[in-house]
Amino acid sequence: MSTTPLPLYTPAQRRALAEAKLDAFFAGMPAALRAEVMGLPERIARMNAGTQVKLKEVLRTADRIFAHAAQFAACTRGCGHCCHVHVPIADFEAHYIAHHTGRAARLIRHSIPHDRMDYSSKTPCTFLRDGECSIYPFRPLTCRMHLNFDVDAHWCLHENWNHPDAAIPRPDIGPLMQAYALLGGKSPVMADIRDFFPAAN
Repeated sequence: MSTTPLPLYTPAQRRALAEAKLDAFFAGMPAALRAEVMGLPERIARMNAGTQVKLKEVLRTADRIFAHAAQFAACTRGCGHCCHVHVPIADFEAHYIAHHTGRAARLIRHSIPHDRMDYSSKTPCTFLRDGECSIYPFRPLTCRMHLNFDVDAHWCLHENWNHPDAAIPRPDIGPLMQAYALLGGKSPVMADIRDFFPAAN
């Protein structure tokens, strides 16, 4: 068995390789998927349905993007580093998770702002179990799109979070976030997933 260590990359090399992967991701997106994503905000705005039905459409579209992005992402099953960072969700998404998991969500009347430094390797998501998401089919939109287009999980490692060059290269899908914003009205209540679903004592 080979014991050759993984190649090391400078931050500049990482950025260049990630940018190439991002370019390939957008260039290789099927035309039908591109049209579906671009038209998502208008579809959501026109849908004669409740918020939960609209949210399902947003998440379904995110999953189609995720399926296309998988070939470019460094993310692997069991890599739960991103499950320790800030996971912002809106109250309507907390209701969605509660409905599908049977876990009651706390009633939060006002948004709770958080700083990136509020989280660390000691702050796992409430739903992280044995290194994997225990509510994967119903995970938040932010989790579905937290894709790492780097060459590996280097910047995801907790000890590298505060490095001056740390950056997780991932695709920015504007229409997806616009559609999500439409679901919350003028002033959605935003908080971390742990605020809505505190860990059991």
